[in-house]
Amino acid sequence: MARHHNSKQIPPLLVIASAAVALFVVIVVIVLSLVGGNNESPVESGPQIPDNQLLVNDIYEGERLAPKFDMALNEYDTEKFVESDGYIRYDDGKAILGVDVSEHQGTINWQAVQDAGIEFVILRVGYRGMTEGLLNVDATFEQNYQGAVDAGLKVGVYFFSQAITEEEAEKEADFVLETLDGRELAYPVVFDWETPIPSEELLAEDLRAYDMSGEEVTSFAKAFCQRIESKGYAACVYTNKHMAYNCFNLEELKDYPLWYAEYQPAPSLYYDFRIWQYSATGTVPGIEGSVDLNICFEPY
Repeated sequence: MARHHNSKQIPPLLVIASAAVALFVVIVVIVLSLVGGNNESPVESGPQIPDNQLLVNDIYEGERLAPKFDMALNEYDTEKFVESDGYIRYDDGKAILGVDVSEHQGTINWQAVQDAGIEFVILRVGYRGMTEGLLNVDATFEQNYQGAVDAGLKVGVYFFSQAITEEEAEKEADFVLETLDGRELAYPVVFDWETPIPSEELLAEDLRAYDMSGEEVTSFAKAFCQRIESKGYAACVYTNKHMAYNCFNLEELKDYPLWYAEYQPAPSLYYDFRIWQYSATGTVPGIEGSVDLNICFEPY
């Protein structure tokens, strides 16, 4: 039986072209599969966090970066901070209320302060001048110390530092020790270094401690505290959130408790502290005008 050929013969060039197109399609499919060529959007990675930083949840600022230190964390329960009788208290059964004062508060009726429920006070023992750098005893230290002790308050002291070298910080500690002259303290000796802020009256170039680095200030705090503790007193470092996160290397100071200042309903520092200064505008019977209010979570 004869065979009938109804289709036309395909030219050789057309066969080669078709094969090339097919091979190209196969290659494209393979490449797309390797690079994730599907209809889903690629997952975008978040911002890279530096190795020396942590992403923390701040109760006031939300997520923010904080320096990574190997030290104890703030584990205070924000629900336990309650306000009553004009004071913020920490309702755990052991935290106590305190004040800190200087000559700016004038003459104080310490018995009235104690009767109002205040249990400890941190007195300014002295300060270094911000321009000339002279060392000064607080004008009311002697009378405040005796009055507070007589009223049954537990007493600590702080020194306002403007040291610009470790040697100056050690001299400040020696100045404090000489002024104390062997007096007993229930609460610590506090190193209080604060960044000087220029004003119309005090220009930046006139402020001797204006351009200190965080590394330097950390070394000053450590030198002061070591000298204080070598003479048998407890030492402490005063800070706020800016200083804690942007100045001090707190890990270098973790042998010393922190006295932390933040004027909010509850403290938000990521790291642990022993005393919280929560107001600079408090009122306490026996003290005229405003006064700083504090909570000590682990009484000395």
